Amino acid sequence: MIGFYAHHHGSGHAHRCRAIMAALGGPAQLLSTDPAADVVLAEDAGAPADADLDAHGTLHYAPVGHAGLRGRMAQIAAWIAEHRPAAFYVDVSVEVASLVRLMGVPVITLAMPGARHDAAHQHGYRQADAIIAAWPNWVPLPAHLRAHGARVHQVGGIARVEEVGEVIDGDIVVLSGRGGSGWTAGQWDAVRAACPDREFRFLGGGTAVVDPLPYLAGASVVVSAAGQGSVADIAVAGTPALVLPQDRPFGEQHATATLLDSAALALVRPDFPDPGQWPQLLDAAKALDSRWIRWQTSGAATRAADVIRKVVHQ
Repeated sequence: MIGFYAHHHGSGHAHRCRAIMAALGGPAQLLSTDPAADVVLAEDAGAPADADLDAHGTLHYAPVGHAGLRGRMAQIAAWIAEHRPAAFYVDVSVEVASLVRLMGVPVITLAMPGARHDAAHQHGYRQADAIIAAWPNWVPLPAHLRAHGARVHQVGGIARVEEVGEVIDGDIVVLSGRGGSGWTAGQWDAVRAACPDREFRFLGGGTAVVDPLPYLAGASVVVSAAGQGSVADIAVAGTPALVLPQDRPFGEQHATATLLDSAALALVRPDFPDPGQWPQLLDAAKALDSRWIRWQTSGAATRAADVIRKVVHQ
């Protein structure tokens, strides 16, 4: 048995876990707040802002006296005691990884983009038996991972699926993940007014779909934030993209967007463009030779599963 934990913020963590689980092929269960998880964990959000959240900087989120956190950790511990997993993949939580390792289970964790030099992240990386990085092997190792480089495996972008089936033709597809967006309806109203000859389809929030790949593959341009799951899905679709990174902790999306920009894989703007810029930006994005094959999504989930197998058999 292999345990999998998916962070509740955004859907990309759970999709990535499911893709690796499918490639792994053996017995595995997903533990998450996500209602589609095999074991649905207690909700631990909602702690007061003035609570002791980080244990003097050694953790990220462990509010004192929080019943949800206590129940959540108890569920994970009980699952480990019952199933005695051979290894546990954590995507991502320093606290969960620490609990798992303290119960004597080897831990594989996910490397995240951004500046993660803080004590909690570094502790999480130090205790891991292996670190999976869901970006291509040509990406220079980020500074915050250099001390752990011998255990880092850059497997490529892990998408929910690696091949496009059905294609649904469209023009501009706007993709926003479940992790939240700073974009407003007013901004998009102004963009559509500035681009009267373009058709926009919005995927996210109330217009989310179970599988966005057919829409991404049939679009002329995808406009997206820079979440790892979204980028991997766009790479599978092979569609030109305009990437607008959202503000996230540790500068995660801006780091990914900077990488895409430097590799000429997508057109990137760090802030939401003014309405009058959009016609030219969409044309420029469509003309970009993205060569998304360089994001190495093909076989990425299998390579991640191989890392887990090696930890089990080491």
